[in-house]
Amino acid sequence: LVELARRNFWWSSLAQDAARFVQQCDDCQRSKPLSGKQAGLLQPLPIPVAPWESVSLDFVVGLPPSEGGNDAVLVMVDRLTKMVHLAPTTTSVTAEQTARLFFDNVVRLHGIPKSVISDRGPQFGGKFWASLGDLVNVRVNLSTAYHPQTDGQTERMNRTFGDMLRTYAGSNPRAWDTFLSAAEFAMNNAVNRSTGQSPFFLNYGFHPAIPLARELDVPAPAAKAFVRSYNDRMDEAKHLLEAAQQHTTEYYNRGKKETTFKPGDSVLLSTKNLRQLATGPRKLLPRWVGPYPVKRMVGQAAAELVLPSNMRIHPTFHVSLLRPYRAAPDTSVTNGSNISSGNPGTSPDGPPPVDWLNNEPLYSVERILDYHARRIGKKRKRLVHEYLVKWKGYSSDQNSWEPAQNFTPDLIPDLEAARARARGRCEDAAS
Repeated sequence: LVELARRNFWWSSLAQDAARFVQQCDDCQRSKPLSGKQAGLLQPLPIPVAPWESVSLDFVVGLPPSEGGNDAVLVMVDRLTKMVHLAPTTTSVTAEQTARLFFDNVVRLHGIPKSVISDRGPQFGGKFWASLGDLVNVRVNLSTAYHPQTDGQTERMNRTFGDMLRTYAGSNPRAWDTFLSAAEFAMNNAVNRSTGQSPFFLNYGFHPAIPLARELDVPAPAAKAFVRSYNDRMDEAKHLLEAAQQHTTEYYNRGKKETTFKPGDSVLLSTKNLRQLATGPRKLLPRWVGPYPVKRMVGQAAAELVLPSNMRIHPTFHVSLLRPYRAAPDTSVTNGSNISSGNPGTSPDGPPPVDWLNNEPLYSVERILDYHARRIGKKRKRLVHEYLVKWKGYSSDQNSWEPAQNFTPDLIPDLEAARARARGRCEDAAS
């Protein structure tokens, strides 16, 4: 840009002005990736004091449907000893069914943990804990912790489990769920690289017998005298975990930089994990949408944003998914994306909302332009009816698609008219 400008113009601050212009370019900020070090240093979770005090949960999905009707696995890992339990299930599992699996595989054997580390999937919300409370007949008031980048133990367990499953069930993929018990035993009986011990030993203080050990069952009192106590092994495992965690943190942070935001800062949000909200071709999605104001920092590596209510996603994001937004002075900022943002743009110079309801802004609709229906969700089963809105006091480039529930009852005739027009176009095209 500097070179192009110098071909026809010159002034003393040309290079600085050109750099500032590029930094404040709205389309550039939305469409281009970040360069340089990625934001966000690794924030390792504290090491638990006792076994099964903290449990990480995750789902392995995309498995072939088995003869038993399963196509997913719930992976439950003790964060201290690395013991794993595997439960076959389906991708459509509900929060109540997840609570039952958690009770049968963790609570029944080890008691209720102090914390559960997971993603913010719908299976781990309030209904999960309410259902678990019903199962144990007590009020369980724990919250599911959200850690945008955990120590990765569940992901590593998932990879190990996948390798084992390919070995066990490669010749009979529709019977993969019958091999879960064998895979779980093998994983728990193997020495974990982080702890230096097997999960079995750290949980019970002894190694489980295998058929070969029974055949070679010879008393060895001299060997037993040299076996270290269970407490010594557990202390050593914790020290090794701390060392491994420190090494992982140092390695991860080599290519990262510490990034923080202040409440009120404007940021753009990466669309990498927002594909289900797209109303247009996914390949042409902008890399970033927004800007959205920062509500607060959550820990040192995540920020909670103020998002429109119709986005229906959890508002906390790792800082690597955010970038500072630089607004050009004296220009309107438009939400130039094909993801509905729930309000008519974010221009600081645009008209204010006409009213407020439950701390949500209400904007005035000038005209309902169009209607369409689209399917959302992983399996595209949920049908959403949306209307294209021209907002009063805003330019046409801030028109947005809004779901039906966002409109007040007095607009129902306008919505029905837009729907009728769309239906008429379809009939004309068919004829």
